[in-house]
Amino acid sequence: MNTRTKTAGLIAAAAAAVALIAGCSNDDSGSGHSMDSMGSMSTTASPAPSASPGAHNNADVMWVQMMIPHHQQAVEMAALAEGRTENAELLALAGQIKAAQDPEIAQMTGWLAEWGAPTMAADASHADMGHGDGGDGMMTADQMTQLERASGADFDRAWLEMMIAHHQGAVDSSSAILTDGQSEQVKELAQKIIAGQEAEIDQMKSMLGQ
Repeated sequence: MNTRTKTAGLIAAAAAAVALIAGCSNDDSGSGHSMDSMGSMSTTASPAPSASPGAHNNADVMWVQMMIPHHQQAVEMAALAEGRTENAELLALAGQIKAAQDPEIAQMTGWLAEWGAPTMAADASHADMGHGDGGDGMMTADQMTQLERASGADFDRAWLEMMIAHHQGAVDSSSAILTDGQSEQVKELAQKIIAGQEAEIDQMKSMLGQ
């Protein structure tokens, strides 16, 4: 073999090696594999899927749809205390109830939006949501009117008795959703409501001398 032929052979071999390396690089680009500095194959992990919204069932939806107006009425009752009583403990409790339940209303409204559910069930009437039949501890329209017209000691007693019944309805409903519901978010809020409102019930009974 002469020098020219030998040189040509070396050039051809080098070109083939370059082509082989380039081909490997192209094949690896979309497979999640790469060559490390030692020439060995490594695997690149795919990104984890984003977390999906929490699982829930119809009981969760119905509980939230009921609890929103339930909380709203408690906030309305708390607002009535201002100007109708001089009882410092009652005024402080009313402020505590409003401070706790306003954010929970916003939280539950957000859940319904996330779930694509309406704020009120399609087949629910205004009375069904607790503003006409006293269900689930809700006050009737007449009871709310009586409370608005009361003042002083009469207001204090009526407010405490109504709020105890109102809280008890929330506790009972929250206890039920712990069994019937699926959403961990809902159950966490229900447990918070039970703990907080049972403590407030005890406080209000003490204020009534019970």
